[in-house]
Amino acid sequence: MQPQRIKKRAILGGTFDPIHWGHLEIAYAALDQVGLNQIIWVIDRHKRDPRQQSRVEFEHRQEMVRLAIAPEPAFCLGPPSPEDPESGYAIVTGQTLQQRYPDSQWYWIIGADAFSTLPKWYRAAELVEAFEWLVAPRSPSPPQVNYSEETPLLREISPLNLQEGRPKLNPTLSTNPSNPLDNTTRIKTEEICQQVAIAFKTRQITLRWQILQSQTLPIASTLLRHHWCDSPTIRTWVPEPVQIYIQTHPLYQNPQYPLPPHSRSIPRLKKI
Repeated sequence: MQPQRIKKRAILGGTFDPIHWGHLEIAYAALDQVGLNQIIWVIDRHKRDPRQQSRVEFEHRQEMVRLAIAPEPAFCLGPPSPEDPESGYAIVTGQTLQQRYPDSQWYWIIGADAFSTLPKWYRAAELVEAFEWLVAPRSPSPPQVNYSEETPLLREISPLNLQEGRPKLNPTLSTNPSNPLDNTTRIKTEEICQQVAIAFKTRQITLRWQILQSQTLPIASTLLRHHWCDSPTIRTWVPEPVQIYIQTHPLYQNPQYPLPPHSRSIPRLKKI
């Protein structure tokens, strides 16, 4: 009897309130770059960030993720996080999945900003040693909620080619390392990773990590929640089944925040 082949699996966690094309772009970049067999999407039941003002329940967020990842066979939903907030730590999620899939090489997909806090996570040493970390680049201009005269919403959003449910980067985009903006993003992300690695090295812990070669898109769940009602363009930032789900229930229907001036300049993410 031949031994079972080791599979490469990764965890991608978050509140996904709602899931959008930026999340999917990161996942596909990890899939291709590392040759993953499977990415397990884990939705955090508890919204820990006090800045999140959405009241969308876990069941809705879970269903939106299910709809968004359905076209990709390598994506699957992970087990729901425990209802007890104290049991919803990353180490608990990681160990649960490792027990479920014992013959696996494990990775954790994470944004650079969240990665910078890794040394402070609960039982971080155990978690770090159990996974290789795939770090999504930090956008040099993250979207803001309190808009000033010039806001990332007014800057061009690079278009995606959406084919068979999977985002394809447009080859005409300036995504090569010679682009100054890309250099800024790459250098900043590298600095974050090095600082985290040094923090663990002082504790005699080796951190394994690599930066994902994904395009940084100025898309944020915060903007989607705040401006779903007053910007049809923003709705194209999520896959069509998610758009339909949000409209059907309805979610994000309280227009608390006005759009900034000239917001019509936001280009639509079109299908080809």
